Amino acid sequence: MSAAQPKPKIITTIEESQNNKIGTWKDNQDVVHGLQFSATLQLRTPLRVLLRHGEIHTNINTKPPKIIKEMWEGIWVFKTKTFRELGCDVDEVAPGTHASDVGLVLPADYLPFLIAIRRVVELDEPIENRIKKLREMPMASDWKTYIEKHGGIEKIIRQFFPEFIDTIPKISAAIDELSELGLETPNRIAAAPDETLLSIKGIGQSKLKTIRDYCAGITKNRDADRVENVIR
Repeated sequence: MSAAQPKPKIITTIEESQNNKIGTWKDNQDVVHGLQFSATLQLRTPLRVLLRHGEIHTNINTKPPKIIKEMWEGIWVFKTKTFRELGCDVDEVAPGTHASDVGLVLPADYLPFLIAIRRVVELDEPIENRIKKLREMPMASDWKTYIEKHGGIEKIIRQFFPEFIDTIPKISAAIDELSELGLETPNRIAAAPDETLLSIKGIGQSKLKTIRDYCAGITKNRDADRVENVIR
């Protein structure tokens, strides 16, 4: 009987991930040139992360910079030496595709699009201003394809700035009627009598309490009909 093999350690923190990379790098210096940062190519990825995509760390005696706040935002990967650095007179392979929220993409094409979108949504301006700028963004031909793959600019806008009533839990059947009544902001809903809300199909005492509690939990921009869903 062979001895039971130990289970591989699951890396759960940014610190563990970086330490693991440095250790493996030191064991493979003959083929590894350094570490290269790879950002998660998604609309939700913060601008501070996207701008660091492709950054290279070559000092084996120091940890790479801490770029991410959450594990999903990106990862340091090994950058191997070139064929010529390894003694082979061969040209390098063309850059490959990366996974993204619209399928496989070339980072050189998709990254500028993501950065352009994030530069707008992360502005320190009212939501209405940022939505207007997204709608007016000049779109290169390649970017139009990405917009279509994301379902159109309005769907992208809803991802970052959903309508407030769409975020209230468990009232999907009542959203249209709330909108027809003009009850689209926390303050308007809070000011509506219980009788008005209870008259809407799909809203009973339990959901009324959910609505009241949810609106009470909104402390900023209570007159806005949209909320912000932007990670920075």
